[in-house]
Amino acid sequence: MKIKSFTDEYESKWDSFVQNSKNGTFMQQRKFLNYHSKGKFKDCSLLAIDNKDRIIAVIPAALKSENESFIFCSHPGASHGGIIIDQSFDTAKALTLIPLLIEHGKNLGVKAIEMKMVPRIYHSWPSDEIDFSLRYYGFSPEISELATALPLNNIENIELHMEKNAIRNRNKAINSGVIVKESNDLAEFWKMLESNLIKRHNTFPTHTYNEILDLANRFPEKIKLFSAFYEEKMIAGVLVFILNNRVLNCFYICHDEKFQHFRPLNLVFSTLIQRGINEGYHFVDWGISTENKGKAVNQGLFKFKEGFGGRGVLRETYRLTL
Repeated sequence: MKIKSFTDEYESKWDSFVQNSKNGTFMQQRKFLNYHSKGKFKDCSLLAIDNKDRIIAVIPAALKSENESFIFCSHPGASHGGIIIDQSFDTAKALTLIPLLIEHGKNLGVKAIEMKMVPRIYHSWPSDEIDFSLRYYGFSPEISELATALPLNNIENIELHMEKNAIRNRNKAINSGVIVKESNDLAEFWKMLESNLIKRHNTFPTHTYNEILDLANRFPEKIKLFSAFYEEKMIAGVLVFILNNRVLNCFYICHDEKFQHFRPLNLVFSTLIQRGINEGYHFVDWGISTENKGKAVNQGLFKFKEGFGGRGVLRETYRLTL
């Protein structure tokens, strides 16, 4: 086995590998990572190649400055990066790969290596040989964040998993005349989202409107907007990233505060859960409700998501100081 730096000639092979991997999502595809403007990140992604010149792992990564030094880290342009592997990748290969990664980091002269792993609910097959090998060679969990996800496989009646308050609020939305449908009006949703974030947190979305349009064009079947309408006005919505064929990821969530008394998001989430069940997805992922790299807990946000039956899923980042 050897590792080599990613170059553009590998782009199509890289994306094909990620699509057929056992733990990847579209966030590790070059098609996704390349939406960032050139020069925004110092890309230093790697490929692991076997003795027959076949790709057996990819590591989407970049250099990040830290206290006048640099660290080699999972690509900052994605929610998670980790080490993406295929079905044939076993423990022996994992135990071979990690020392090569460490040696590469030393040759680069970086201060540390950080790997932000793809959460297990996105894995189509057990992949913990990577986590074990990282720990075996001295990596430790540096950041632990907690997301909320709902398993969909064996749900026949979603009300059996929802809290009474969540059911009552969903019914309130229905009785108020709120309807939920898939929408293409990203501009209206984005206005509502930006207004929400400025009022509540004095911040802006991770993506600009033009970036999200670009992503929607790159992944037209994978980025979908589910919106609640009252008298034909959009009053709430969830922008869903279908990161792979297992999970519906609620990437952006917002509502118009003037219509919050209708509880439209309760109806949006109930509709999305039912859609996921009908279409054979394994989980709905509401994302993290921890803040400041897991050092703070947003209790209210956890309570709202857990009201639909969701429970905790770790998002872990491993670090090794060199």
